[in-house]
Amino acid sequence: MPGEITAKELKTRMDGGEEFVLLDVRDGPEYERERLPGAVHMLISDMNDKTLKGFDRAVEIVTYSEDYRCPASRIAAEKLEEAGFSAINYQGSFEDWKEHGYPTEKGA
Repeated sequence: MPGEITAKELKTRMDGGEEFVLLDVRDGPEYERERLPGAVHMLISDMNDKTLKGFDRAVEIVTYSEDYRCPASRIAAEKLEEAGFSAINYQGSFEDWKEHGYPTEKGA
């Protein structure tokens, strides 16, 4: 089972310049409208050997979805671990990030 990360821990890692992939698994329009800085987008339904080929297995992937009630980020982290990646779930997700007042990116 993937580990968990809090908003504060994630922000500290981002500010410290740690190398990791931030994976937004929300619907495309939500991602396009606003997302965590530097996040890339992929739906769980699109995760397969071909689409994951571009990710480095040596780099940890942090997944997030819309809010803590949405299981998508946990499911994505589990799928990534099953595929041989190191993955961790940001359970608080996008809603929690915004509630902390942390920065986001907007637009395409």
